[in-house]
Amino acid sequence: MAYITKFKDVGSIISSSDQFGAKMFEVAGTHFGAYPRGVFVGTGSGVVAQYFIDADIPFSFVEKHPDFVALFKERFGRKTDILGGDFFDLPLDESRYGLANSLIVSCMPVTGPFFSERLVTQFAAALEQGSTIIQMSYIPLVSQIELFQKLRKKGFHIERSATVFFNIPPASIFTLRQPGTCV
Repeated sequence: MAYITKFKDVGSIISSSDQFGAKMFEVAGTHFGAYPRGVFVGTGSGVVAQYFIDADIPFSFVEKHPDFVALFKERFGRKTDILGGDFFDLPLDESRYGLANSLIVSCMPVTGPFFSERLVTQFAAALEQGSTIIQMSYIPLVSQIELFQKLRKKGFHIERSATVFFNIPPASIFTLRQPGTCV
């Protein structure tokens, strides 16, 4: 799988990454008071993750691809702690990188080859453990819609919380949570 590391340091063709990062932070910020910590998954080059470095709650950062881990460390140095690891290997507990009782901000590409039943299971498990997931999307593609439908069938609430239109493709932010939890 090829990763984009130089093309504007983002995965979109025309990026309004400042607007998108700020909007992701704004949407996630409405949940800061409900969680003691956050886990940012899929940091990439840090274009969006940088907004969460000094958030009102402490965030742990996770990125699978070693080139992005190195770039993130280079850009943000000691200010951040980044784990070079896979989302599927993160525990479902309240440890530093655990997915339970946390605000999960995800810039993972949950479409195409990344989408799997394993993703549905891991998202559902995190949600069942009291977490809320803020998920980015460049376009709600068929496989992402399938992910959301499967999570809805399990009883979770999915809403499009914001869209940044000055991005090609447009960037949307979804909030995934248990019904009745913080809004």
